[in-house]
Amino acid sequence: MLADVVPVVHQLAPGLLTSSHPSVAWIRTTRAKYLVFDADATRPVCVVEFGDAERLRRVHAILLELHRRCPGDVPRPLASAPWVAGTAVHIQEGLPGVPWFRLADSLPSADAWRSLLDRAVAVMQRLDAAIIAVPAWVGTVDVREALAEQVRVSRRHGALAPLLLLQVEKCGDRLRSLAPLPAVWQHGDFSLNNLMVSPDSIAVIDFDDFGLTQVPLHDAFGLALSFQLSQDGQCPIGAAECVERCLAATTSFGRLDDGTVHGLLLHHLLWRINQCHGHPTRERLRAWLTAAVQRVVWAPGNGLSAIA
Repeated sequence: MLADVVPVVHQLAPGLLTSSHPSVAWIRTTRAKYLVFDADATRPVCVVEFGDAERLRRVHAILLELHRRCPGDVPRPLASAPWVAGTAVHIQEGLPGVPWFRLADSLPSADAWRSLLDRAVAVMQRLDAAIIAVPAWVGTVDVREALAEQVRVSRRHGALAPLLLLQVEKCGDRLRSLAPLPAVWQHGDFSLNNLMVSPDSIAVIDFDDFGLTQVPLHDAFGLALSFQLSQDGQCPIGAAECVERCLAATTSFGRLDDGTVHGLLLHHLLWRINQCHGHPTRERLRAWLTAAVQRVVWAPGNGLSAIA
């Protein structure tokens, strides 16, 4: 497909490429993406992806809604069209910034990491406000039932020990009297891995998991934990501090008591473990998350002190 990328951009986004020799970089992730560089060799002019037609149409529609409401925080969708044999091609604008694996190069101190976290939280808040503006993306969630569903999925996958899942269920039973909480669709994988960071901006990418869960605080937990998970120990601030800073700035769900936060944290961890099923490359992540569940499930209060 590499040879098809530039012709596809010329066809679906005429006039976007202006140089006579644009270049393409192939990013080997779970789903391959192609970065197209034109006159500026430091920033891709667009990102091209080939894949399942239904999935890419969904991503295109999501970005259309969000970019209209927070244009600086998400990429602008440029084109989406059928490709071959039930697949499609999607083109979105390229964004400035460095990817997650280069962040540590420019963060010399703990305060610099905290500043990055605060900037990322601000983007998460703006994204949350944009999502709330779409009525179809707003609802309520029964936290106890949401946690119970993740336990059922874990049992089917054999992802966690039966005794550990029994203890998670006991934690869920404590939420029996909790009324359904206001909820909005979550990005699903809001993390350093899916942020493009530059000195002047931070933008969110990869909306494949958008709306797969609407359980409150899911994105806040994901962002906080990614400061440890994606940086191979280079981040000098601990996971518990990161979570506490994220939760302190997350106000759209109102003030939640310790027992509710504990249940939401367990849901986040189990949900991510279940998302790892069938992906051997995520085994290291699954092991970390499993160890976190083992600590959090027995922890008093909201469980944040046991997260790392």
